[in-house]
Amino acid sequence: MITQCGVKRKLTAPEPPVVSDQAPTRVGIEALRDMCRNYDTISSVLISKAEAVFSSNDERYEAVVSIYAIRDSLIYMSVVNSGFEIIRAAINKDSIIVIDRLNKVIYTSLVNKRLGFQNPVNFDDIQNLVSRYYLCDEIEAAQETNFSQLSFIFNEPRIKKSIILNRESLVMDRFEFVHSETNSYFMGERSEEGFKIFSNFMVNDFEVLAKGGRITYNQAIAVKMNMNRRKYSFVNF
Repeated sequence: MITQCGVKRKLTAPEPPVVSDQAPTRVGIEALRDMCRNYDTISSVLISKAEAVFSSNDERYEAVVSIYAIRDSLIYMSVVNSGFEIIRAAINKDSIIVIDRLNKVIYTSLVNKRLGFQNPVNFDDIQNLVSRYYLCDEIEAAQETNFSQLSFIFNEPRIKKSIILNRESLVMDRFEFVHSETNSYFMGERSEEGFKIFSNFMVNDFEVLAKGGRITYNQAIAVKMNMNRRKYSFVNF
């Protein structure tokens, strides 16, 4: 389980340069193949200072969010409100931990549960949502479903999983991860206001509206999940 960790990677200069922010010159699967030529140069993705509004249980918080992903290893998130970190979370191949610093609660779960039903998402699912580059590992699953969409379908028994990109821009339009037995879900869709995310599988039902942020590749940052365990209550989900 991730209970405390310090992760730091050396800054690496990609060769050839990453060109992820350049507009595709082709469309659909061919555009994705062009983009994926740079995939092996990317060891980590940092999304910093994205603006977000969190809504849950009639509470609403405006926050700044940072997400750091080390390829096939770790995904880390920090949520800051008015200069105070209210949520810190991490997921690796084995476990998920969410530290609610506001309410002094730590939520934990195995990624692959030994008993009972699985969560609607696993590590690879969330990694694919952090950056479209990670979908390069799934390029054979890509389907041009119509003239506007590029679809990835990863359905499992009892769980429907899909990620839909805009066929021309390769920007994510929506995603859906829904468990038919537990009715737990993790979903998102692009709107004029930003990107809306809905979920109920970790904590109570919540909604996030996110926009903006700066993307940096191959930057090393310290990841810390330290906490004073005596001051927190623990919930396994």
